[in-house]
Amino acid sequence: MLSACMALIDEPSDKEKFEEIYSSYKDMMYETAVSVIKDETEAEDIVQDSFLKIAKNISKFSEAVSSKTASFILIIVRNTAYDYLRKGKHIETIPYDDNINTSDEIFMPEFEKVLSDSGMGNVMDMISDIDKVYSDVLKLKYIYGCTNSEIGQLFDISLKNVEMRIYRAKLMLKEKMEGNGYAVE
Repeated sequence: MLSACMALIDEPSDKEKFEEIYSSYKDMMYETAVSVIKDETEAEDIVQDSFLKIAKNISKFSEAVSSKTASFILIIVRNTAYDYLRKGKHIETIPYDDNINTSDEIFMPEFEKVLSDSGMGNVMDMISDIDKVYSDVLKLKYIYGCTNSEIGQLFDISLKNVEMRIYRAKLMLKEKMEGNGYAVE
C-alpha cells in the first residue's frame, strides 16, 4: 500500500511528508472509517483509498503533522467512507437542480463581512454546525484552497455535485449567520 502511494509522488520532500502523514494518522483514519461504516474490512479499504487520495494531493498539505493536516485528512476519510456507503446504497444521495446558480460569487460579501467582524473562529463554529457533507466542501474550498475539480476527485463526485454541495452549504451558512445576527441579503 505504502509503495503504491509513494509511486504517485515525484518530489523526495513530498515522499517524506507522505511517510510522516502515513505513520502519524493511519490509526486515526482507521478509527474514523470504522465509526462511519461499522465494518472493519471495508474500513481498511477506505483507509487505503484515502491514502491514495492524499498521495495524489500531497501538495495541498503544507505540513505533515498539524491540526490543519489532521482536519483535512478527517474530511477525506469521512467522505471516502460516505462514498462506500452511498455505493452500497446504504444512504440516499441528494438530487440537484440544474437551474440553480451555483457560482462562487453567491454570499461572498457576507463571508468577508463575518470574517472582518468576528474573525475566523466564529465562521468555523458556524460552518461546523452545518451537516458534515456540506461543511466539508466549504472547508476544502475556502480553507484548504481546493478547486471544485479537486474536491470532486477527493469525494468521487461530479463537478455539478460539488457545485451543488457548495451552494447548499452556503445557504445553510447564510441561515446560521442570520441566526447569529448578521444581516445577509
